[in-house]
Amino acid sequence: MSKVLLLNGSPHPQGCTATALDEMVKVFEAEGIETKLVQVGTNDIRGCIACGKCMQTGKCVFDDLVNETAPEFEEAAILQPSMS
Repeated sequence: MSKVLLLNGSPHPQGCTATALDEMVKVFEAEGIETKLVQVGTNDIRGCIACGKCMQTGKCVFDDLVNETAPEFEEAAILQPSMS
């Protein structure tokens, strides 16, 4: 089964972008495609400092949404970021 990962980059978790992504979830699920919607825009996420630790340990040294969401990227057949 396919899985779609949708990322909402808007700082408004219930705004227009969320409404559009919710509509996409309905479309995908009507087709039997599993979805996961992740709210990114309201989370503090550190930028990459190119330390290379992720290559050694398999996760970022900054324990934020990146480490939590990284496995979802591997499982997803499609990645649909919001463009807000």
